Amino acid sequence: MRNEKIRMKQNDAPAGINIRFGLRVAVLAVCTWFICKMSTSVIGVIGVYILLRSVLKIIRLSVSIFFSILSVIVLMIIISLIVVLIF
Repeated sequence: MRNEKIRMKQNDAPAGINIRFGLRVAVLAVCTWFICKMSTSVIGVIGVYILLRSVLKIIRLSVSIFFSILSVIVLMIIISLIVVLIF
């Protein structure tokens, strides 16, 4: 019974990878079809994709910096409260 559960877990991982790969290929095919129907430039689409990806990375970076600064401030407040209460 235990071996059967281990086998089932081992078989699930490649299936998930195959499903993700299949979905990516399907989305790529739909996007390609849409681009061909609109008859837009492939270079323009690639440029918009790079621009959107860069903007999202910048937003993610700024959010992580904000939370890092916020955590440092909270730690400083906690340390100062401990120091005030001790002395």
